[in-house]
Amino acid sequence: MEQIAENIVAITKDYHSDYNEGFVMSSKHVLDWVNQFEEQDQEFVLSELLHILNQGVYISKEKAKEILWEFLNKATTFFGYQNIETFLRETHFINSQAEHKSQSILLKLVNDIIVEKTGFTIEICGSLGVRNYIYLDDILASGGTFKFAIKKFIEDNSLLEPLINKELRILSFFFCIHSWGLDNTRYSLKKLFGDENYFLDVAKFPVGSYYKIENNLKGFNPKLNLVYPEKSKNEYDAYLVSLENASVQSDKAYRKATQPSQETFFSSKENRNRLEQIFLDKGIEIISKIQDETTKHKHSPLGKTYPSYKTFGTGTLFFTWRNISNTCPIVLWWNNSAHNWKGLFPLYNRGN
Repeated sequence: MEQIAENIVAITKDYHSDYNEGFVMSSKHVLDWVNQFEEQDQEFVLSELLHILNQGVYISKEKAKEILWEFLNKATTFFGYQNIETFLRETHFINSQAEHKSQSILLKLVNDIIVEKTGFTIEICGSLGVRNYIYLDDILASGGTFKFAIKKFIEDNSLLEPLINKELRILSFFFCIHSWGLDNTRYSLKKLFGDENYFLDVAKFPVGSYYKIENNLKGFNPKLNLVYPEKSKNEYDAYLVSLENASVQSDKAYRKATQPSQETFFSSKENRNRLEQIFLDKGIEIISKIQDETTKHKHSPLGKTYPSYKTFGTGTLFFTWRNISNTCPIVLWWNNSAHNWKGLFPLYNRGN
């Protein structure tokens, strides 16, 4: 197992490297984490996790710079500019989050890239007037943060009509999006703006990503490249019944045993089922140890989701150097000594 742990560290070694918190990703840390699982599952969990990480679901800081620079160049072409300077001088980057949040951190990284590649700073943006708006963030999972930020920005700046009339343009980009979350967000924005179809038009309201999690069960042959269990134990139904405050999306709690039609994300169909069960079983166990009922109802074994959803959670398997999304399975990030659990990717600046 030591070699597998070292291979995992080789991929994730810069996790939280920007923060002076004393955490260093190490083989010992990886082994301490996996030793919390049943002994017969430990090597399997590490092997399957390494298989998943080898598919590009961890974004290091250097990789993030590459992705963002490629995005800026593609956005320049997308909006019809001949050079990146003119594009930047007619573009405004939306900054709707607190300074320590992902969007603010990514915009600082964008500034560093612009300085390195062009000699300019992000301060030149909008200096010739604004024709384009850019919304950047790391992950769109349920889409709630994005939806409300875009709604507020459009309303506060009276942008709806100019956007519909193509006088102004918004381009959004994420390192990772959930297809179901994005589809729901488009529909929700349509409803929030009086049944306006602009938000359903992928050409007029484009949302791009480096990586896509295909989790819309109604989509065409979705890869389901996340933790999304099939119905295999009566205890799982019992857990769903216990979610008394949740009342919607119960039909999406489980994937069908025939989904995905071909396994391309996990190392095999059997290994998908096994890892999903291990993560779900341990996640339910961790949540059962939370004493405060209000806190308990905020969490799901496979990662945060809307409290009204009668599901096991979001199931994200995507990570960046700066933090882990709490939409990932709880076994990956939960840290609480009272619950005898230490996460592989500790959360930064966000409590359990």
